[in-house]
Amino acid sequence: MSISRIAVVAAAWLVLAIAGAAAQQTSATGGDWNFTLGAGVALQPEYEGANDYVAAPLPVLDIRYRDVAFLSALDSAGSIQDGLGWNAFKTPNFRVGPMATYYWGNSNRPTGINDVDPGFQIGAFAEFAFDHWKFDTRVLYGVSGSSEGARLNLGAAYGTRINKDWRVIARANTTVINANEMKTYFGVNSREASDSGLAEYSPGSGFYDVGLDVDLTYDVSKAWSVIGKVKSHYLIGDAADSPLVSVKGSEVQFYGGFGIAYHF
Repeated sequence: MSISRIAVVAAAWLVLAIAGAAAQQTSATGGDWNFTLGAGVALQPEYEGANDYVAAPLPVLDIRYRDVAFLSALDSAGSIQDGLGWNAFKTPNFRVGPMATYYWGNSNRPTGINDVDPGFQIGAFAEFAFDHWKFDTRVLYGVSGSSEGARLNLGAAYGTRINKDWRVIARANTTVINANEMKTYFGVNSREASDSGLAEYSPGSGFYDVGLDVDLTYDVSKAWSVIGKVKSHYLIGDAADSPLVSVKGSEVQFYGGFGIAYHF
């Protein structure tokens, strides 16, 4: 695990410790806070577009205050749920507001290709839900780290309780990114081409993936749950044409994770 990941994980644990103390203070006066804490392990591509996989930590952190604000980190692959957000406007079926999120970056890219440094993105989210369905979107813009662009994610999810112990959520989604963001992850500049032996490549903006995510939860008790996560994404457009994908990697991207969570 890199120093940056260690620092973020340590910060998350510190936030949780502070939040836990707050929960103990408020639970007796109305239970305004809800917490979920856990951890596990995940298998994910070495870099976005790779065909080799590495083990990674699976953080499970979800803090909510009166359905007004939330802080969540539910996997290490940029889940739609990740981030700090505020429900600025909400109804029983709709919510919208600002959010900020942290992206991990990547240091496992091919030799000669620049690493993607971790950093923060800010933007907004919106969700519309009814019955078992939820339609969501979020737009984010990089304000630190290697990300210098914007991305828009669109998703449609269906969730249900299989029985009293098992819950499942399936979400189909796609992502659009601008040219700067596409170059960050899939571009090869002249220096990188010389150092890596890959062809120089300057992608443009557009849709870059389509995918299906499935989350399966088994409630061991009211407090404890076991979580399984599977994501299968297919790179398209300029992302798929990048030599980082077509020569060194694969259009098919898989992520799988398993963790244990405690709710209080």
